[in-house]
Amino acid sequence: MPLVMTDEQRRSFDEDGFIILENFLTPVETDRLSDAADEVVSRIQQEKGLPPETHFQIRNALSQHDAFLDLVDHPRMLPLVVDAIGWNIQIRTTHLDYRPPYPRNLAAGAVGTGQGADSQAGYRNLAWHPDLASHEIFQAPSLDGRLPFMEIKVFYPLFDMSESGCGNLWLSPGSHLRPPSDLHAMDRQVPDDQALELRLPAGSAVLWRTATWHCVGPNQSQKTRKIMHVGYHYRWLRPTDYMQQDPELLARCSPIRQQLLGALPSGNSPMGADPDIAPISQYRQAKNSNDVPLRTWAESQTQTEAT
Repeated sequence: MPLVMTDEQRRSFDEDGFIILENFLTPVETDRLSDAADEVVSRIQQEKGLPPETHFQIRNALSQHDAFLDLVDHPRMLPLVVDAIGWNIQIRTTHLDYRPPYPRNLAAGAVGTGQGADSQAGYRNLAWHPDLASHEIFQAPSLDGRLPFMEIKVFYPLFDMSESGCGNLWLSPGSHLRPPSDLHAMDRQVPDDQALELRLPAGSAVLWRTATWHCVGPNQSQKTRKIMHVGYHYRWLRPTDYMQQDPELLARCSPIRQQLLGALPSGNSPMGADPDIAPISQYRQAKNSNDVPLRTWAESQTQTEAT
């Protein structure tokens, strides 16, 4: 029984590869996150002596500000995440994209090509790709050439992205069902009738399968592109932007947050009760229910729905 995902959302997630949730965050939440992005970027600019036009991608952003940390178990998003991928999960990545607008004299390359004067200058005009499969070899783990379902991301625009040409995320509906080799054979050019430019108000959210082909268009607006990405995958996979979170950060987190941040809330050995004789990863097969509090929470939610 799903916690909150509707039949139409499930159809969209399975067939298209994503669910669009306009105005998901409250205005207060959106303003807090936008202000946090400005604060973190300003601090890093001052620390490193960088000019204000510097464009950023800040990884492990949850460690930079509590506003970002609060997104990982957002009370309205977490049930959708569990419905999408299950409860034996952790954060793979949290990253903040902070991209000031292009200089007025900088020409933009074509959407989805990753080429042009903007890309050469280091601006984010990202070519079509699925995550987990490189451009050079397209050899991630595969099932009949297709990428297996291993992770999802939630995309949060923290600025008004309701118009074209402001660094919009583009998706190709249904492409997660195709092998990446198809995209390679197409020279990474997705036809217009297979591409969707997301035009969303600030505070919206997109929960999506990262095997879905996607790209980022040029930011030719006068807005700073501010996006938070929160990625979830199975606990037996390695995260992207941390190995272990700061113990002080973990100590002030709830058990569910500790699980999501890659820790074992029980404090027991990650290799089980007898690591010398019979080691077994507790991230793969937890013997202590305290180490997967998200399971207990999800089951309690299901029981509540049933009654």
